[in-house]
Amino acid sequence: MPAIFTSQILQRYLVREWFRTFLPSFACFELLIFLGFAIQLLHKGLDIVALRALIPHILIQASPYSIPSALLTATAMTYGRMSADHEIIAIQASGVHIHKIITPVLVIGVVFSLITLALSAEVLPRSCYKIILLQERAINNVLAGNLASFQKKIDLYPYQIYIGSVEDNINKDIAVIEYANDYVTDVILAEEGIIKMDESANKILLTLHRGEFIKPNYKKSGEIPRVGAFNETTFEISLKEKKRESSTKYLTVFQLCKCNSEIKDQLSGITNTPSNSNKDNDELAKELGKYMQDLSSLSGKLEKFTTELKRSNENLARQKSKIEGLSNECKIARNYIMVANENLIQVKRENKLDSSIEDTARKIMQIKETIEKETQRIYSIEQNIAAAKKVQSDELENIDLLTRTLSEINAQREALLNKSSAVETDLKIEKKKELIRKNDISIH
Repeated sequence: MPAIFTSQILQRYLVREWFRTFLPSFACFELLIFLGFAIQLLHKGLDIVALRALIPHILIQASPYSIPSALLTATAMTYGRMSADHEIIAIQASGVHIHKIITPVLVIGVVFSLITLALSAEVLPRSCYKIILLQERAINNVLAGNLASFQKKIDLYPYQIYIGSVEDNINKDIAVIEYANDYVTDVILAEEGIIKMDESANKILLTLHRGEFIKPNYKKSGEIPRVGAFNETTFEISLKEKKRESSTKYLTVFQLCKCNSEIKDQLSGITNTPSNSNKDNDELAKELGKYMQDLSSLSGKLEKFTTELKRSNENLARQKSKIEGLSNECKIARNYIMVANENLIQVKRENKLDSSIEDTARKIMQIKETIEKETQRIYSIEQNIAAAKKVQSDELENIDLLTRTLSEINAQREALLNKSSAVETDLKIEKKKELIRKNDISIH
């Protein structure tokens, strides 16, 4: 009993000495890291007034770094002082095992490790999400006061450009929002502006007219602080910057595990068998883009040849109808000739009976003129029929050629669709696997 009692007193003494060093160390490290984060944000343009609303979240983000540093400092200083004062030798000389003075700090280390794990796994992601909500509130305050509705939204990291309307290729009512990590640092409002692309320098030139610089308002209400006005300004946006992605740091560990489980279920539900290619996402995306470009070209050809085939079929139908009409006219003309010949025989027969020679000659002349006229008409109709049949024959050959061409294009298109579908499946699988890897890294 006395030994146990002595050990408890000693352990309480060690814990008290350890906390006497840990608490000031934690406060100092927390303050230093907080100041580091705050200065970084101020250098990136965040206003001090806006920084006040972010103080709790910055302190939370600093905790996973300050706690291990404070643990190390408190442990080193506590046992260093005890060693310098020969307290450890005295404790061992009194018969207390060295484990008795190590166990309390080990337990404290495990407890704070669990606290740090909880901070990193649950509290820190929720804090980052709160920052996103504050950022959206700042954007909404700006847009609600100056831009009721917008026609376009352009993401050019680290900027978001909102355009109210476009008139004669000039953008009207522009709001440019600049980000630093997850924070809105600056907002520029302008009445109009022009966006130009500089392909040689891989950048975009944004020229704004009649505008003002303002600071984001992270509060729920209040006026938006104006910084300055300008008549015209131009600034460059580099296209080499990495795009701002939706990060998994806004998800807790349990949400990440759930997300991975859902992704694996989606992967198991993919029926298409992926190819065994070892291509990365960029190569697969380029290959898919090439296939989509080829498909677009084939679709253009398919539409062109389909239009020609439709036109040929319509022309074929017109020629067929024309031939039928000309054939009917030819039959009518032949009927006229047959009737005229019968009339000619009848006139000659009447001439033998009793009739004036002049009248008979005139009738015979009229009948022969009719026969000659209809004969020429039949010849002209037959020429037109021959021409229509020639056009019909050419159209049939053209239709046959177009049909074969369309069949080949459809076969090529089907093959490209299969290839693009396979590449798209591979790309989808690779993206999901990459997301799983990122989530696993975030979890660990």
